[in-house]
Amino acid sequence: MTEEVMIDIQNLTKKFGKNTILKDINGQVKKGQVICIIGPSGAGKSTFLRCLNQLEKPTSGKVFVEGTDLTSLNEKGVQAIREKMGMVFQSFNLFPNKTVLENVKLAPKKVKNMADDDATAVAKQLLTEVGMGAKADAYPASLSGGQQQRVAIARALAMKPDVMLFDEPTSALDPEMVGEVLKVMQELANDGMTMVVVTHEMGFAKNVADQIWFMADAGIQEKATPDEFFAHPKTDRAKEFLQKILEA
Repeated sequence: MTEEVMIDIQNLTKKFGKNTILKDINGQVKKGQVICIIGPSGAGKSTFLRCLNQLEKPTSGKVFVEGTDLTSLNEKGVQAIREKMGMVFQSFNLFPNKTVLENVKLAPKKVKNMADDDATAVAKQLLTEVGMGAKADAYPASLSGGQQQRVAIARALAMKPDVMLFDEPTSALDPEMVGEVLKVMQELANDGMTMVVVTHEMGFAKNVADQIWFMADAGIQEKATPDEFFAHPKTDRAKEFLQKILEA
């Protein structure tokens, strides 16, 4: 049985002015896979992730999501595909004037025209799953960073996406909050959610990823299983990166 390809990246290049941020990147994300993208700061990891759902327009190349080339679509077409791709950012971007419950049920109601009762039921279920059921009526300002990020994950899941993109979801958190967010992500992976995760959390990458994509110098330098990558990196760039991390 051939594995279903969820995202197919072909010769992706992104330039800002004369700076080439991404050069000729190729890769496939298959259904149920967890891809962790790691690498030094400034390697273009977040830009790459944002190109996958066209928050950044690639300079050239193609990105196919479930067989549809996003780079060929108009804004309305891109928006329809984005509904299948949940995204969780470094900053939580919750609406401060809405309760946790209202934050989670807003998109299903507005975008999918879900009835209020149905959206409420979905939101409550998801909040329970991310351990935030008791905070449904709280406002974001009263929550810790880790709690806000778990609400942000529930909000992304409320659209029932086929793929989840995570852009360094723990980098803005205090160290003691990191674990609670990674635990939710681990559970999502265990449930078979297709995930592309830009992360600095090497333990998470080692334990949860199916594949590590190591990015440096505007490209993907290595793709390997976590065991292979962390034990036997092939490129000097990866060896240097891992050495710095182990010394830190």
